[in-house]
Amino acid sequence: MKMLLTFVVALFSFSANGQDSVIIGHQALNKIYETKGPLFFSTLNNKNYKLLNEEGFFSNYSNTLLKSENNFFIRLDGTGRLYKVNEKRGDSLLVKRLDSTFFFGYNGAAYEFIYKDTIMSLGGFGYWRRNGQLRHYSHQNHEWDIIPLNIEIPITKESTYFDLTRNEIYILKLPVRDFATNKEDNSYLIYKLDIQKREYKCLGDLNPELTKFFPIGVQFMSLQLPSLKSELMIFEGGKIYLFDYINNEVYQLVNPAIEKTIFSSSVGDYTDLAFENNGKLFYSKSKTSANKLDSIPISINDFTKLEYPLYSPKTHISNLYFFVGCFLLVGLVIFIYRRKNLRDKNILSQQQSTISDGSEYQFKQIELDLIEKIYQVSLVGKSYSVEDVNNALGLTKKTLEIQKKIRTETLNRINHRFKMKFETDEDLIERIRSEEDRRFYRYIIREENGKKALNS
Repeated sequence: MKMLLTFVVALFSFSANGQDSVIIGHQALNKIYETKGPLFFSTLNNKNYKLLNEEGFFSNYSNTLLKSENNFFIRLDGTGRLYKVNEKRGDSLLVKRLDSTFFFGYNGAAYEFIYKDTIMSLGGFGYWRRNGQLRHYSHQNHEWDIIPLNIEIPITKESTYFDLTRNEIYILKLPVRDFATNKEDNSYLIYKLDIQKREYKCLGDLNPELTKFFPIGVQFMSLQLPSLKSELMIFEGGKIYLFDYINNEVYQLVNPAIEKTIFSSSVGDYTDLAFENNGKLFYSKSKTSANKLDSIPISINDFTKLEYPLYSPKTHISNLYFFVGCFLLVGLVIFIYRRKNLRDKNILSQQQSTISDGSEYQFKQIELDLIEKIYQVSLVGKSYSVEDVNNALGLTKKTLEIQKKIRTETLNRINHRFKMKFETDEDLIERIRSEEDRRFYRYIIREENGKKALNS
């Protein structure tokens, strides 16, 4: 009877949507789905941790988890594939793939997080290099796009801490080799990334007492502890530390029960999954039946504070040079800006002194092409989408921010010229809500306005 019920649930989900999957009887995932609030998971790169039944080559890729306030996602590490857990029915979770990407074999072990409901990916390795790119997933385009930063710091997920209250990410840059030039960077540096400003700031050098735990080629595991506002660092030999990036402090674990219960392993038995929530450390072992989720309390009392700091801040001299350089640069920019502004005012004054011949109200060729395309589809009762406008303006390979800026400026300029030329308050290109999704707009041109614009 139980097998029959399982089959019916799976059959119903697949009939509802051909891209849906079902995860049955996974206690740990069921608990995560039911938990409110964001969660951060252990970074153990376990290739055997597979939740989705991927086919072919993708069956070799491990799964990673993302949990925001109300949404739960599963990622296929090293690919662009993204899945959302949409619903829980009994002890089964219904999962749907969201993306439409094709490429894989890159950005492995990237640090993935959710910022203001946007899924982000930072760093990772693949194709002979470790990168420091910041990427975001577009729910509208179902693809990933890059976000420029002031500098690129090559990192992976094991050395990253996300401060939710400040929207800042602290990272530890470890030694890295550039295989393109065979050059090595052997520094251990602490950086802070302001996500909103998209800027890195170097805080200082990792304390030499801690660099010995990061020999090249030796893996380690980390886990963010939101309740303690710190990152738990688990090294070989049962060495477990707490890195407090915000306060520049280091703690060492003194409660052996935590190490013995969760992070020590016997032959064939290891921690598949771990996360902290409200002062409890939840974990699931590989040999636990039905992926049972256990927990153990954890607090700052389980650690002892060490005498030395986490990192050595940059010296005041280097900061002084930095600020002096910035001051000179700002002064140069202001000088150039004022000089250009004065020149522009002179040109504008000369232009205003002449009688206008009306040429500023004439549509450019690219504007006429866009008007013609929207007008033709409007004549047959259809409308133009945002993607259609981007294609017409040649913006498909631009970032979302640039697409929006150029698209908005072009449409506003066309409507302004139409109003001035024909002395009307009506827009030539009108926006209407999409019937499929009220969050998006579509564009039309009324027949009488289109004739005016194209026949003028």
